[in-house]
Amino acid sequence: MKSFCKGGRVLNTRNAGRKRNLAVVDKNKPDQAVHKNNLIKQNNKQEPFPVEPPRHLNKDARSLWKSLAPELIKMGLVTKSDQTNFEMFCTQYQEYREAYAAIKKHGTIYKDSNGNLRKNPAVNVLDTCTKNIRSLGMVLGIDFNSRSQLIDTKSEDNNIDINEAMKAFGG
Repeated sequence: MKSFCKGGRVLNTRNAGRKRNLAVVDKNKPDQAVHKNNLIKQNNKQEPFPVEPPRHLNKDARSLWKSLAPELIKMGLVTKSDQTNFEMFCTQYQEYREAYAAIKKHGTIYKDSNGNLRKNPAVNVLDTCTKNIRSLGMVLGIDFNSRSQLIDTKSEDNNIDINEAMKAFGG
């Protein structure tokens, strides 16, 4: 297998395009552990992630923030620089809940004043929010796959039960 040098590092050409998986720290590849530890050290130097949600967030967004922020902070991989993405995540969750409530109340289709069937616009909002939540969740390490790339899943301190946290919000 051929390898090449990039920035002082030797890369395996077969795996050159793959994301690093920091959950799998192979003793034969000590650079994985070094990279993970360096990431945590760098994050510890930055301003800490705020536990309290911004005042302008609505009820559901604030509740989600209060529930998930302490868990993300415990993992040690979020900093103040992640606040905007997490705020967007919580806001999208708020909009998702509102769209879901509108669909529950009015249905996915309705009859307009002429008797024609129309799609409830909340369906599009729900779809967009779902995609945005999934995307932002990956960025923040909230979903399993991205979290497994960011933390050592064998460590008890880094376990987060997103299903339990989301149950509190009907998710």
